Amino acid sequence: MPAGPAPRIQVTGRARAGKTTVRHALSLISAEETSAVDRPGRPDPVLDADLYIYVLPGDSNAADRRILATLPPDRTLVVLNKADSIGIRWADAAESAETHSAALQLTVHPVIATLAARTRSGTLTEADLHTLHRHRDHPDPAFTLAPDLFTSPSIATDTAARESLLSRWPLYGISCALTALHRDPTLPAVTLLQLLHSASGIDPLHTDLHHRYEQAATRLNP
Repeated sequence: MPAGPAPRIQVTGRARAGKTTVRHALSLISAEETSAVDRPGRPDPVLDADLYIYVLPGDSNAADRRILATLPPDRTLVVLNKADSIGIRWADAAESAETHSAALQLTVHPVIATLAARTRSGTLTEADLHTLHRHRDHPDPAFTLAPDLFTSPSIATDTAARESLLSRWPLYGISCALTALHRDPTLPAVTLLQLLHSASGIDPLHTDLHHRYEQAATRLNP
């Protein structure tokens, strides 16, 4: 990469879209997180970086489209965050990302930033694994569709353990881990963590960001 000033990255989007979580999931320590673009009565944040990461909280609205129309497509990545809330399968989130990409004329990546951030910073503890193994063969997979179903006392006597697991891992990750362990109970923790990281969708986004970053660096340091 050429020597010289590093490209500036701004992470922006609506309030509660998950900007901070996306930044942590990508390990963008030096990236600038802007104020929300949809603050009533407040001016839009100043967007003057070399690269932009725009975070959508599962869908776009008029404020998103207004701001995105002003950003250069070759320097903008859109994150369709909270992809686990879109439909019931990852394919639903991928299809939604493609629809948004066509409508916005921008690259859109479906991501579950909470899961990606957790796999980057945390590990599956022995207690986590014990709880997961205890329920890997649960007869009704629908018990992972909602937090109250997963932590229901009617499932088993380990309610506190399930609540503890849910406090550290998003429900989508727990569901993926249970499915993986049901198919192969011998999976070690490190492999299971890698599977969860892949399931977050963060790697394609990270690869695309790295490519755009190198292009931005070349523009700054020809």
